[in-house]
Amino acid sequence: MWFGTFLRQTGLQGLGKSRAGRCAVCGRRTIFLVTEDENLRENAFCVWCGSISRNRHVARCIVDTFAARGVRRFRDLAEVQGLRVYSLSAGDVFARVWGNRPHIVYSEYWEDCASGQRRNGILCEDVQRLSFEDESFDLVVSQDVFEHVPDWRRGLEEVRRVLRAGGYHIFTVPVDPIAKTSPRFERRGEELVPIAPREMHGDPLQGTIVTYTTFGRDLLDYLRETGWEAELRETTKEEERRWGTFACSTLVTRRV
Repeated sequence: MWFGTFLRQTGLQGLGKSRAGRCAVCGRRTIFLVTEDENLRENAFCVWCGSISRNRHVARCIVDTFAARGVRRFRDLAEVQGLRVYSLSAGDVFARVWGNRPHIVYSEYWEDCASGQRRNGILCEDVQRLSFEDESFDLVVSQDVFEHVPDWRRGLEEVRRVLRAGGYHIFTVPVDPIAKTSPRFERRGEELVPIAPREMHGDPLQGTIVTYTTFGRDLLDYLRETGWEAELRETTKEEERRWGTFACSTLVTRRV
């Protein structure tokens, strides 16, 4: 169990900063274990399912968005008839809670694996070149993916292509509250050349992956100019207290 691994790695040091609440992913009363205070968005682990703050905020946004379809809890989404869902992660807590369903598609990305192929039974997809047909899904979910996509604009175009009219892309990227969106690489011929200090993020499959873009709040302007209704939902103090969604923001976008 992940909790045993956590305790072996941290001892009891996380317990002194822990907070109580209800997990928005697994739905259980829980303790959110905090191992460090500097990046609570990527911390505050639910002792039952292992979700972090960011996961829970996305889950709450999904529940709010699909409440009219009878979704009251996060796991309810898997039971909605006729709702096609695509998640750009096959091994995260969402996949564990939703499980294997014919109307939910999960994928991962490997650089040497083409979109539509499988590796160890897992679908591979490059969001810049998705293998799905047009208007295949009602909801696409991605968490901290697009900062690692060399051509993030093309990736968003592909998500728009595979969404049905009125479908949602609910996603996160780290958003700098004061800076404008800026590239960290530029293309020179066939090569991507760094123009900012190299920034790497952790990845459960590949260890670390490079960051190609720093996003600012002007991402909202780009989304609205390219055919999306877009809102950046930021967690409130009440949501933090109740759901453990510390220091989070999630983009809720709808194809129009």
